[in-house]
Amino acid sequence: MSKKRVFLGFIILVLTFIGCFAQEKPQILINLAHNDGRSGDIELIQSEQMERLLMMQIANNRQQNGIPGYRILIFSQSGQAARQRADEARVSFMRNFPNMEAYPEYNLPNFQVFVGDFRTKTEALRERKNIEKTYPRAFIVNAIIDISK
Repeated sequence: MSKKRVFLGFIILVLTFIGCFAQEKPQILINLAHNDGRSGDIELIQSEQMERLLMMQIANNRQQNGIPGYRILIFSQSGQAARQRADEARVSFMRNFPNMEAYPEYNLPNFQVFVGDFRTKTEALRERKNIEKTYPRAFIVNAIIDISK
């Protein structure tokens, strides 16, 4: 039975690896290769290995539904009314900061509300200064952030 599991795992790994290379070129490479006549010429010289690595990184990012970054934790509480208070904190935050997303999560035993999608800690620190006026206990945490925004 163990050999079957190893073989099945190997087959899944190979199919996943093949799927990474079957994807179309990223839009950035297509845009760089296209010359619209209004701008200078760009010649992109890279090895096939580099393109494969780029495709693997893109596939990895899609599987994670984001990239490593930072969010700000504004609420964390446990107890009977914690879920309701977390939702109230999220709604209040969205009212005060309408241009920033709020993400409620349940991490046993706490209901938590994280806000923002920051690629760098500097961005998160800058925004935390504004948020601390309303949420003085806010702090920055590592997170997988949404890259579609």
